[in-house]
Amino acid sequence: MTVLLGYGARPLPLPDVPGARVLLPPVAPPVPDLTAALDAALAHPVGARPLATVATARTRVVVIVSDSSRDEPRAELFAAARRALAVVPDDHLTIAVANGTHGPKPLERLGLPEEVLRRHRVVNHDARDDASMVEMGRTSRGTRIRVNRCVAEADLVVSTGKVKPHYFAGWGGGAKGIFPGLGHDVDIRQNHKLKADPASSLGRADGNPCREDIEEAVRRIGRDTYLVNVVEAGATIVGAVAGDVVYAHREGVRLARPWCEVEAAPADIVVVSAPLPVSGSLYQASKLIPPAGLLLREGGVVIVAAECPEGTGPLQVVNEGIFELGVRRFLPAGATVLLVSAMNEATVRETYATYAPDLATALARARDIVGKAEPSVLVLPDAGDLVPRAL
Repeated sequence: MTVLLGYGARPLPLPDVPGARVLLPPVAPPVPDLTAALDAALAHPVGARPLATVATARTRVVVIVSDSSRDEPRAELFAAARRALAVVPDDHLTIAVANGTHGPKPLERLGLPEEVLRRHRVVNHDARDDASMVEMGRTSRGTRIRVNRCVAEADLVVSTGKVKPHYFAGWGGGAKGIFPGLGHDVDIRQNHKLKADPASSLGRADGNPCREDIEEAVRRIGRDTYLVNVVEAGATIVGAVAGDVVYAHREGVRLARPWCEVEAAPADIVVVSAPLPVSGSLYQASKLIPPAGLLLREGGVVIVAAECPEGTGPLQVVNEGIFELGVRRFLPAGATVLLVSAMNEATVRETYATYAPDLATALARARDIVGKAEPSVLVLPDAGDLVPRAL
């Protein structure tokens, strides 16, 4: 059987590895009709009134969509929110792009219809633009809360997104679209320092310091907030949730968990990959390492297969803010990270990873590092969809 790794623009075949195990999530049943699922979620929200009853023709609304580094059905999510907000005039509804620390990208990458972008004001959030920020207080953990002015000026904020595993916020989606999505760069990074806490962990929603800080920040903003999220498992949308940014999010986690949690025996070598946009840069692809680390034996090797057509991302952030602060703690003692990408050796040498020109070479080097003639090999073709547990 040929195993194809997500890698980038094209799948990357895995060389024949005798005895290799492939770990996939359970095959989840897709929603038969996404539009119907979103409308049903909006009609029966969790912890909130139906969105259609919240707004009036005078309500100033911000609808938040994710940036292009996330693979989400933005057009369908926005359309569902707009149907529920039919009473709101076009000039009372702003679309805000939750770029977080990533910086603004071209709007055409979002996949929203041109007509939608023409009809509404669009805020392409820049977390480093001080003039666009409004001070909204601090959390009990000391995180300063500055958010885009469009949030402060709104009566109602609707955050769209996707519930799927996240290596330090536990799960994506929920309040994250508002903060850090529309937050100030410095404040976001202050929140992200909480990723160093062992409780800020993959698959943990409650009792997660980082997520608790995010949700407290959004509560303190003092606006009427609402979410519309799809629930994803193994690249399959299995459901939709809407309502309160915390309670509806937890319902999404409940729906996702059975299709994302997997068990496997630890291995000497773990190969991870993901399709675009996760494999678009090392900044994004680094999030594939924590699932691998949870299944790696001491002294083992993680091989990250990610094309990285956009390069490494900001090196200091990648090496320190992501790897040293949040990723390294998932790896057992003596672990090595090899990177197979389209980047040259000189570029990779500046990162936390070790260069490998191709998968075959990476596997050979991994065997040498482990020091076993027949090391155990585990392959996670889309590691970002998994919440693994070692048997």
